[in-house]
Amino acid sequence: MEKRQPHIRVLLGARAGDNAQALELARQLGGPVTPTPLAFNALSGLPNWLLGAGFKTLTGEAAATLDAPWPDIVVATGRRTAPVNLAIKEASGGRSLAIQLGRPRMPLARFDLVLTTAQYGLPQDDNVVMLDFPFAVAKQVPDATLARFRALWSHLPRPWIVGVIGAAKFPIGFGSAEIEGFAYAVDALARRHNGSVILMDSPRSVPGAIAAVAHRISVPRWHWTRGDGDNPYQAALRLADRLAVTSDSVSMVAEMVQSGTPTTVYHLPSSPLAPSWSASTGLAGHLARSGLVSPPRSVTAYLSRLMAKGWIGDLNTGSEPVQAFVPDGQHEAAVQRILTLWRSRAAG
Repeated sequence: MEKRQPHIRVLLGARAGDNAQALELARQLGGPVTPTPLAFNALSGLPNWLLGAGFKTLTGEAAATLDAPWPDIVVATGRRTAPVNLAIKEASGGRSLAIQLGRPRMPLARFDLVLTTAQYGLPQDDNVVMLDFPFAVAKQVPDATLARFRALWSHLPRPWIVGVIGAAKFPIGFGSAEIEGFAYAVDALARRHNGSVILMDSPRSVPGAIAAVAHRISVPRWHWTRGDGDNPYQAALRLADRLAVTSDSVSMVAEMVQSGTPTTVYHLPSSPLAPSWSASTGLAGHLARSGLVSPPRSVTAYLSRLMAKGWIGDLNTGSEPVQAFVPDGQHEAAVQRILTLWRSRAAG
């Protein structure tokens, strides 16, 4: 007799990156998945510790889509989905597992499992799992697409150094000085390896930024601006000999490192006005566990973890990765832990 698989509901918000992580975890859990887009009202702007569990932050139309039969597992990411995740758990009589990715900004103990990464600075707890990478994976690319970009770049000498830029997002700055610094650093990397540079921007990049980078490259190069034909990013992850990226995007760093291609990161400056503190111990840890406060997001903490493992290089200083990335099964272990929790609850 075939074992029953869990029914999984994925709560989708406005952020494409968050949604992709939640959907990828649900896919790995293996059961039928119901993606559920949520639309929020003005109450969603209030702190989660004040709101508590409930559907009151949803528009009427969105709330109407949430009804019994309740799923076995709910997967969500982002602050605004957390109260809804817990509300489903309560409505199911505790049978629905509440799995939250990232930083819920609510009492951590109320979730069955919180899967997080170092940039969120959450304290250790029995139900908090610290991962090296979010559930972000590169997309599949058809062979025909790979062949087309391989032919497009065939005039460029190998190795191909693929450089990708993001954008400023407080507290991270990315102005003209950083554009210039990234360009010269990527150029120096390509010259050390006698290669060429393939450049591209990202959805948040300001107009003209990647052209400004390309203007400063002395080796053979090719550049792409968003909206100018097919996006080469996913193909580049597979065809590149080396990868370089600005530090503003945790998801891009994660995709690049997990591709197995040597990756270097250009560290962008952080505003001196940005708060910086840890919730690893003491009163701060207690308050973070309660959901009353959440540590500020720290990309530096995330990158430091990868740097300590030798998986990324520092483009600012010219240092390169010292250790090839080898998957260590963290995601698979998290998936099995969720399934074990579900089977235990279903059996009880």
